[in-house]
Amino acid sequence: MRCVLISTRSMSQRTFFPCSTSHLKMFPSFPPGISGDEFNLLFYGYQSQEEIRTLLQNLSLAVSNTALELPSGRKLPLRLSGGVSWYPENSTDLSTLKKYADFAMYQVKKAEKGYITEFDLELFTKNAKETEMRRLFHKMLNEELFTYYFQPIVSAADGSIYAYEALMRGNLPALTRPDQILQLAHEEECLHEIERLTMFLSAKSYATFLSTHQIRGDELLFVNSIASQYMNHDESVAYVEQYSFLQDRIVIEITEEDSPDLTALLKKREMPGFSGVFALDDYGSGYSNEKMLLELAPAYIKLDLSIIRDIDSDPDKQQIVENIVSYAHQRGMKIIAEGLETPAELLKVLELDVDLLQGYFLAKPSAVPKPVSAESVAVIEHFRKHLA
Repeated sequence: MRCVLISTRSMSQRTFFPCSTSHLKMFPSFPPGISGDEFNLLFYGYQSQEEIRTLLQNLSLAVSNTALELPSGRKLPLRLSGGVSWYPENSTDLSTLKKYADFAMYQVKKAEKGYITEFDLELFTKNAKETEMRRLFHKMLNEELFTYYFQPIVSAADGSIYAYEALMRGNLPALTRPDQILQLAHEEECLHEIERLTMFLSAKSYATFLSTHQIRGDELLFVNSIASQYMNHDESVAYVEQYSFLQDRIVIEITEEDSPDLTALLKKREMPGFSGVFALDDYGSGYSNEKMLLELAPAYIKLDLSIIRDIDSDPDKQQIVENIVSYAHQRGMKIIAEGLETPAELLKVLELDVDLLQGYFLAKPSAVPKPVSAESVAVIEHFRKHLA
């Protein structure tokens, strides 16, 4: 015997169909009505799913061929949206069957209304995971559950630490990666909160390093910023009050974005007390293009790791770097080679006259700043010695 529960929504309130309601009499505790124009239908006593599917097709067709005549004489066509869950395939529990049928119906409502679809366990599980991720994301925002890791940006001249880049990490096991967090922030329209928290929390950590003498104190702080976001007046005033001693060291690093918001960029540049210095991130990735370079007029250009990877053996990549180094140096800009992972890559970018260096070969990001690796400093010193 086959049984199916359908959660349906029709454009006419409390519309019941004789082909199904006769079967509800054996279940006096089963509530057909949900709310408004939503209700449950229970089909039972059939020998196969195909028999029920045929009945549902006929039901849907009958509704679509029906119209209500309004007092004005205008006819209102009816549509039936529904979700199906099967007993015993989906569950043997009535409340679970109702939940599954309701989920299937709302998938219809979110897409193209006016048809009936069956419960999809894989989609339900995915949706449950997404709902949980959204819950964790808002918990993270509300409780400020973020840590900022710091990675040195190193002088190509002598191997000393020139600056630190603050890199966001989530403090919840299921939500740690910056790309996950930014994707959820975009979907939940919380990009501004991420921008505000990044500015304040990265500065707070840097101030702690200063007060505990874990850094020299003259290093710059590169802070990743969302191109379309900026702190409002009250937030800017609060930032000045807490971190005015740090503002002239801040470099606003613009992350990749397809269409930069020029108004937002201007607001960032004009924030009270800020240096107005920008770094253009991921140059050469396809996101940060020449148009962005011209509009932003950055003091620093960070070459994307896709260009740096294996640059020691790729003449085409070497030519690209030569060109952008020449362009930048003529305009007083500095070039940062990021993503350096091998001695050969480091040596090649030194030969190409980049100004600053960043990557795992020099130092990995950490919650407490680490020194530059001795091996990378040796490569820099050896190069400079032979160059002289």
